[in-house]
Amino acid sequence: MATFDEVISKAKTVAKTAGKKTSELIEITRLRLDIAEQEREMASIFEGLGRLIYDSKKTGEDPSSLVDECVASIDECQAKINELKRQIDEYRYTLRCKECGAPNPDDAAYCKKCGTKLE
Repeated sequence: MATFDEVISKAKTVAKTAGKKTSELIEITRLRLDIAEQEREMASIFEGLGRLIYDSKKTGEDPSSLVDECVASIDECQAKINELKRQIDEYRYTLRCKECGAPNPDDAAYCKKCGTKLE
């Protein structure tokens, strides 16, 4: 039978693990909200780009420089989204493939990207 000290020690370990998982879930939720914000920003830029093209067709003006700015802004948003997704993957997947470096779930036997056996 476990002693009182062992029970207390086990309870502390469980509480610490639960606290860590909770903070990870909170961080993942924050990152997902940041992704949604970037996606809204991209949608707004796409809408503005469409309006810009339409207006330039109507007026006959050359929108090239403004189009380039919109494309650069969209690319920037996409890069931010990719980085946020990478950060989420770091929380969700801690096992990395030695061959290709792809993140995998802790319980994976083989790499989901290249199929190499994971150790």
